[in-house]
Amino acid sequence: MDFRYTLQELAFTYKDTEEWDRQMRLLSLNPILYLEEYKTLPEDIYLWKQDEELHPAADGIIRLQTEGTPEKAHCQEKAYYPNNAYCVGIGTYKTSEDGEIYLCVLLNSESRTVDAYSFGVYRSPELVGKALENFFCLREGNTCEISLLSSRNAIFQSETYAGILAAYPVRARMTEKGSHGQAAVVSTYFSQLMRRKGKQSFSGWQDAIDWLTADILKYNLSRTSR
Repeated sequence: MDFRYTLQELAFTYKDTEEWDRQMRLLSLNPILYLEEYKTLPEDIYLWKQDEELHPAADGIIRLQTEGTPEKAHCQEKAYYPNNAYCVGIGTYKTSEDGEIYLCVLLNSESRTVDAYSFGVYRSPELVGKALENFFCLREGNTCEISLLSSRNAIFQSETYAGILAAYPVRARMTEKGSHGQAAVVSTYFSQLMRRKGKQSFSGWQDAIDWLTADILKYNLSRTSR
């Protein structure tokens, strides 16, 4: 997929909208979690997976230049806002040449927009850490606590996941046993993504990253411009 062409097409419709600038800032951040950034990996992953040549779909966009660490913002009313509620989920996508690639999304429970995401070639809690890193970068120092709801998958019950969340102002929540509706927002998102994907096939990891990034951009713009 030629992502730059897709970007030009969308610009005709959305460039003058309030949401366009935020989406461009989101695209300017690298969402890829490379193998070298994982804390632990099975040995066989090192032996056959090579991902150093992967790049963001929006690689042609000038990146944000950030210097130092932003000052901690003061929450004027209270440290936790109910509308600062998010769901996290990880989707799996097959490619014909490179095997599987994984998409982690932080979905705003109220607006249903993807406010941050990450890609990786190994499914692990570090994917959530990469998405959170970009999420808080976009908040420009606003460190008011957010609520993050996950399923009861083993990844979200691991010590690694808990340690990652502890580095950010995040209140972890988990669906109750036997509950199928609490994380419906993120499960619905992935179901709708698969319907949009249809019979679209991916030759390799980069092909999948390009298509999924374009889909996230189109999805977010369509929701916020209603």
